[in-house]
Amino acid sequence: MSQTTDARQQPPRQLMEAMQRMRQDDNAGALELAEAGLATNPADPRERGAYLALAGLAAQRIGRPDRAEPHLRALLAMNPQDNATRTNLANALIELDRPTDARDLVAGSDHPAHLRISGYLAQQAGELEAAADAYRKVTQALPDDLAGWNNLGNVLGQLGDTDAAIEALERAIALAPADLPIYQNLAEILREADRAEARLKVLKDAHALAPEDQDVTVKLGTAYARVDDLDAAIATLREAIARSSGFGEGHIELGMVFESLNRVDDLAALVDSIDLDSAPPEAAFLLAWKARREGRWEEAAELAARIPETIHPMRRFHLIGGIADRVGDADAAFDAFARMNREAVAFAPPPAGPSFREEVENDLALWTDEWAANWVDHIAQDGTRDPIFLVGFPRSGTTLLDTMLMGQSELSVLEERPMMARTSRLFDKRELPILSADKIAELRRAYFDFARESGWDDSKWLVDKHPLNMERVPMIRRLFPNARVILAERHPYDVVFSCFMANFQLNLAMRSFTDLEEAARTYDAVFKAWERGNALFPVDYRPVRYERLVEDARGELAPLVDWLGLEWDDRLLDHTATARERGRVRTASYSQIGEKLYTRASGRWRRYANHLAPVMPILRPWVEKMGYETE
Repeated sequence: MSQTTDARQQPPRQLMEAMQRMRQDDNAGALELAEAGLATNPADPRERGAYLALAGLAAQRIGRPDRAEPHLRALLAMNPQDNATRTNLANALIELDRPTDARDLVAGSDHPAHLRISGYLAQQAGELEAAADAYRKVTQALPDDLAGWNNLGNVLGQLGDTDAAIEALERAIALAPADLPIYQNLAEILREADRAEARLKVLKDAHALAPEDQDVTVKLGTAYARVDDLDAAIATLREAIARSSGFGEGHIELGMVFESLNRVDDLAALVDSIDLDSAPPEAAFLLAWKARREGRWEEAAELAARIPETIHPMRRFHLIGGIADRVGDADAAFDAFARMNREAVAFAPPPAGPSFREEVENDLALWTDEWAANWVDHIAQDGTRDPIFLVGFPRSGTTLLDTMLMGQSELSVLEERPMMARTSRLFDKRELPILSADKIAELRRAYFDFARESGWDDSKWLVDKHPLNMERVPMIRRLFPNARVILAERHPYDVVFSCFMANFQLNLAMRSFTDLEEAARTYDAVFKAWERGNALFPVDYRPVRYERLVEDARGELAPLVDWLGLEWDDRLLDHTATARERGRVRTASYSQIGEKLYTRASGRWRRYANHLAPVMPILRPWVEKMGYETE
């Protein structure tokens, strides 16, 4: 009796053979046998269920979700509570490009696998909050779920919740410390958040984990460059090139470092080292840069036209536009710069919250007569000389001027370091007029400490060059009542168009220049802030005109040097030598300050008058106020 019972419990031979085929990784054979078994319409529900499960799994393994779907549906109908089958069917539907059916299948389920699918589908549909909610539930149910933490981190990064994204990805790394893609995901989020030091650390860890990985090595090189450790950047990028079998990203990134350092000879040597017979089309990018730097404009234009779309469009269109501008093709140049800016916004969408211009306008709304009425001057007794602030709207000649001032031995010039921005976070701007003497002393100490961190030689008079500090006049006056302020001026039409054509590293302020109208409105807001700040709390300032500076440098600089109480130094006029010595320039003007003074950028707006016409009414009051031509 017992033997008969055992015989009845034995699976059918065909089913056993199908299972054996699957164990042997013959999934196609297993599927064929399982489907043949189903064709006999077995009466035993367990037997039928086994065939359906086997057929569904085998079909998915050979990449045939269309054949898997009917088997999985039939199996789920037999047991609607079978979470594994529901998961497999949802994945098959995703592979069949039927996301709505997949979402309906797992909707309302709190099973972690179903929540993971819901999160994925929401993420693909751009429903990031819903995706984050689903992934959070996965990690709450399964605290050690690697995919849940990784996916949650990526979605939170897209939402701009950088701190939470970092925390999630760090949890993922703790679960899988050898999983390279997670480090890469974290590095990308840190890049988007402009957390350069943190990104560098992550990429160092990734490089230690995978020293042969070309992509990681190149990104590590760019991370070093971002924090201005240019020797390490060059060494790392050379390492990437040495390990590559031919032309690659390492060549492009190293070329751009040399370009930013004005090391034209090194750029030329790098380009000359490329085997052009075997090089891919991307090499045209560096060839075009070399031709541009050597003044071979027609050849540069021909090479730029050959640059493939695989080169980042921001770089490609910036180069194409710059060359077109130099050969006098204003329409082509404008089109290229417009495309560059569209690509910049697509690559780094704006964060939530007010724009830079809106923040400036909010400050202006705060600066009422009533707000200023409680102001009491406090003179610092710390013995530290108040700085010289070099300000002016971006692209007004501040980089040329700070390079010239570096030739003055009594000065220590810092270029676009965030001392004022960091200090401003240490107090409530609404309380600026009523800050106590002790608080002002604390803020001054913090500012000068930040300056020392940034490289200030405190045996010299500090020059803080940061163009948009011009909208911080009340703060300058409050903390540094004896500061000198140099205001760089240039024709407003030229300034705004020059901002539009620059390939800035996007931050809150610089993204204002990806749209011509927004650039003009930002110019208007910043100069209104400058005027209002000086009306309430005047600072000791002197304007320097870009157009006069490039025509007669000594004539424009000599009165400035006298005003500062310094002795004239002929090195002020040798800005090209200073540019070679100074290292990397942190602005979009890096290539120009290494050239002899030129006037071609003065009056450039006339060639682009048709394109600038829509924004001229916004800028015209400032053009007239400064005494420039309006037509």
